[in-house]
Amino acid sequence: MWQIDFNATNLVARHRGTLPVLITCPHGGVADVPGVPLPRSGREGCLFEPSRDVDTNLIAAGAAQRVLEIFGEAPYAVIAEFHRKFIDANRSRECGFEVDAAAPFYDEYHDTVRAFVDEIRADNGGLGLLFDIHGTGGIPSDPAQIFLGTARDEEDGIARLRAADPQVLARRRSLRGFLEGAGYRVSPPDPNGTEVPQFNGGFTIRTYGSSHPDGLDAMQLEITRPLRTDPLERGRLIEVLAFAFGNLVSRYADSHTLSTALLSRFGAFGS
Repeated sequence: MWQIDFNATNLVARHRGTLPVLITCPHGGVADVPGVPLPRSGREGCLFEPSRDVDTNLIAAGAAQRVLEIFGEAPYAVIAEFHRKFIDANRSRECGFEVDAAAPFYDEYHDTVRAFVDEIRADNGGLGLLFDIHGTGGIPSDPAQIFLGTARDEEDGIARLRAADPQVLARRRSLRGFLEGAGYRVSPPDPNGTEVPQFNGGFTIRTYGSSHPDGLDAMQLEITRPLRTDPLERGRLIEVLAFAFGNLVSRYADSHTLSTALLSRFGAFGS
């Protein structure tokens, strides 16, 4: 079986796939960044979180590999190898780092994401899906295991899909439907309800999502720690995500299937 080969430059691992899916992971890295001192305190007006999302890098890479093994095509993937305490790739350039030495690493991450988004769109009639993988310790008020975020009420990451299909997150063959079908508790409880504010989609979703004419339909997944750190739980989740990502392509990002009907009904998706 073909093994996905991740190439790394400036502590950013990437794989150029063929499937119109991009998996991103900004906070799972462990590497020190040369020339970037610690501690970082964050700039005024910027949120700063020094801890990494443990094992999200393993989930992102593992899901990419399983998509290839199941569907015969590899997704695109971009994974930050640098530790979040040095650079936060899910923040704006102004808030992602404080010293010039960090700029090449931050820019490498976003230049790669941008290039892959553009390539997927150009090769697939403007269609494509982006899944941004994160980790959380959870919140006491919500017992969910996985929190979905689309920045719905601001820069909607799935604006194109939601315009074409308002029930895109409620259907049994939606991302949420696949996860719930596998027994996971997903937030928000109402698929069309308000997303948890701290998990409702960060910089990646708001920058590369389909609220922009040059974006992909993008969703953020915040995964609770037990699902990430237990090898058996992590392996099971990787399997479910891989099946979901691949099947969502045929439903929402393949110009030869349902997306054709959506395009004819609602017009071109920002192509």
